[in-house]
Amino acid sequence: MSMFEKIFGDFSEKKAWREMEKRAKALPEDYYNAYKAMQKYLWNTGGVTDWQETKFVFIHIIDLLEEAAANGKRVKEITGNDVSAFCDDLVIDAKSWVDKQRQKLNDSIK
Repeated sequence: MSMFEKIFGDFSEKKAWREMEKRAKALPEDYYNAYKAMQKYLWNTGGVTDWQETKFVFIHIIDLLEEAAANGKRVKEITGNDVSAFCDDLVIDAKSWVDKQRQKLNDSIK
C-alpha cells in the first residue's frame, strides 16, 4: 500500500460509495428520504461496521427502493411497519454473508 493510499484510502471503495449514493439520489424524494433515514439508523446503531457489510446492506436497500418506486409501492410495503427491524434483519444477513465469504477464503487456502 502506497503512502498516498494510507492517507486518502482506497479510491475504488470511494468510487463505489459515490456510485451507490448517486443511485440513491436518483430515487423519488420519498424513497430517498427513507433511504437516508435507514442509513442514519444503521450508522447510529453501529449496525454496519465494515465496507463489505455496508455495501451489501445499502445496495440491497437501494435495489428494493428502486423496485418499489418502479412498481408504485410505498416504502412500508417492502419494509413492513417496523422499519428498524427490517434494517436489523438486513445487517444480520450481511454479517452471515461476510462470514460465509471469510470462511470460503480460509477454506480455499491450504
